[in-house]
Amino acid sequence: MTVYSLRSVLLLSVSALGMLTGPARADEQEAGQPQAGAIELAPVVVDARQWQEDVQRVPGAVDVLGTDSLGNPLSDSLGAIPKVSPNVQIEQSSVQTRVVIRGMTSANTALQDPVGYFVNDVALPHGVSQAPQLFDSAQMTILKGPQGALYGRNTEAGAIKVSTQDPDWTPTASASLATSVRDGIDDWEPAVVAAGRLSGAVVEDRLAASLAFRTEQSDGVHHNLFDGASDGGKTDRWTLSTGLALQAGPETDVTLKSVVEQNNNGKQRMRYLTGPYATGRNTTNYNTVSWDDSTSAVQSLKVEHHLDDLTLTSITGWTHYERDFQMDLDGGPLKTLPNLLSHQDDALSQEIRLASPDQDSGLRWLAGLYAYQEWTDLDYQSGTPRVGRTTEIDQSGLAAFGQVEVALTDRWRAGVGSRVEWIRQNGAQTLVSATGQTAYEQTLEQVTLLPRFTLSYDLQPGTMLYGSYARGYLPGGYNYGMATSASTLSYDPEYSWTAEIGAKGRFAQDRLGASLALFRTVTTDKQILDLVPGGTQTISNAARAEIRGLEVSADARLSERWTSFATLGLQHGEATSYTSNVSQGGTLVSTDLSGNRLPMSASSTYSLGLRYDEGEGWFGQASVNGSSPYYFDSQNTLKQSAFATVDAEIGHRFDSVEVSLWAANLFGENVYSRAVSAPLGIIAEDGAPREIGLRLSATW
Repeated sequence: MTVYSLRSVLLLSVSALGMLTGPARADEQEAGQPQAGAIELAPVVVDARQWQEDVQRVPGAVDVLGTDSLGNPLSDSLGAIPKVSPNVQIEQSSVQTRVVIRGMTSANTALQDPVGYFVNDVALPHGVSQAPQLFDSAQMTILKGPQGALYGRNTEAGAIKVSTQDPDWTPTASASLATSVRDGIDDWEPAVVAAGRLSGAVVEDRLAASLAFRTEQSDGVHHNLFDGASDGGKTDRWTLSTGLALQAGPETDVTLKSVVEQNNNGKQRMRYLTGPYATGRNTTNYNTVSWDDSTSAVQSLKVEHHLDDLTLTSITGWTHYERDFQMDLDGGPLKTLPNLLSHQDDALSQEIRLASPDQDSGLRWLAGLYAYQEWTDLDYQSGTPRVGRTTEIDQSGLAAFGQVEVALTDRWRAGVGSRVEWIRQNGAQTLVSATGQTAYEQTLEQVTLLPRFTLSYDLQPGTMLYGSYARGYLPGGYNYGMATSASTLSYDPEYSWTAEIGAKGRFAQDRLGASLALFRTVTTDKQILDLVPGGTQTISNAARAEIRGLEVSADARLSERWTSFATLGLQHGEATSYTSNVSQGGTLVSTDLSGNRLPMSASSTYSLGLRYDEGEGWFGQASVNGSSPYYFDSQNTLKQSAFATVDAEIGHRFDSVEVSLWAANLFGENVYSRAVSAPLGIIAEDGAPREIGLRLSATW
């Protein structure tokens, strides 16, 4: 897409927004309030900028999933994000989990990710890889573009914020049971998800508590030819969410929240698409038992104290993550030793913010301090003969940040925010192989300035034009899996600048909400994987990339019972300067990959949905989510074809009881979650199959 065409689309869209806004707002201003009987979209309040405000006031691209969506079987996983947020791809594979926003990815299997993930305001050091199941959730907010000015490291492409439900002050209870069958090779395989929640006051007007649980059981749909096993894709997961709310005083609120999850999964999910061991969909050929167990815990203590004209917020966080797996090295029946990983990470963090509370003030500001300490231990065993690497990474960080937004006139607002972040990391690795043992270490230290500038203009009441310019970065790190010396152990940060202009607002008497964003990101010192003689992989800062695109989203209240939504994303992401070693016939050849498309960067994505809800009575929904083709690799040799998946649900409410029949991926579209090249052919992991389920829930 050319710059000229992007400008044309923006001008046409703004003109259309203006035409929609004019008469609707004129009527509203004449009457002084919405007309009697008007049907409106409910307002959406977010804390994208660390203060409460209507999402339409945020000068940036923000998408939101609320409680109703997150509690639905069709939206209780990360796969729900592309349905509401364009230019997003998801990898949920047995190797890793990641959310790719606007074509920005990290080096494969890296510990860090350019999309930050926060649970109850606490950052997860390994991002979405250690994120618990979407459960007991009040809201998920997807922020696009660099968010480092407020959120710091690992938010170069954006941030995802998840908040669990607050404890209720009146007694409440809920329970649900969802049974489903998944389309396997020769038969339908069962799955069960059960959940429940209790909440209420422990001490009247003083202390409230909540307790929620979720459990999921399934053997999966994978069949292993080698030994006939049918549980290689099993899921055995339980999640616990608890909360305490204390009114410590008339101006002080204390909230303690905890989310703990245990996973025991099968890891026989990848298959050969080509070569002598090629098999059909969901059919594997592993000769080694493969499993993947993990534990994730997120604890958040939040204290809010309201002064006369200020709000003081303290957030203390602790995260714990463990992962242990055994994986067949070649994904086939060859006699090789399995890969083994033992990974443990603990992090403590403290954030303090002071903010002006009045969102209608002509001057609004926020300032804060943040500190963290993190300890990571990895033991990775791979190869035949065996090569072992034990890695210890200790890191600490300190940041000062702030932002201010000023009303220049009745319509113009200008904002500036920045963060000064200091990070120090020390990585020490011991390499043990048949030739002996060696030890080496590297220390990384950096100070980074992350500014963000915004300018917005109220075209009409409820309609805003905005522009932003921000710096993002992904910190340096350690090559824990393939390093052989101090020089190959570490790599440096990558940096980017993103410019964005857009428009958003509500029209037709608040029955239509729409947003438009155009963006351009330039990344330098990009972290990439490269091959060196001997088959070793290194991570280096040897690429430059550019991504530009357009995003459109709309929600409409068609009538009292009917609502609809639609999204469209267009983007072009390419490596503008990238030379890498590529294996050709067993020989490493230096290859210029400049001009190649970035991995998992589709030219277009879209979604369209329709919902019906009588309140007490019938309800239902149907949606389609699609993407144009994209590549899994930088060489642009592994390609996912264009796809469109369809979800549907129909149900009925009887007072406090709800029953529904639902179908995910109704037409059984195969969307690969991962694909890689191997010496014996191309290996891929099939995506989620067709699933049909029945859900029964009740509230008291």
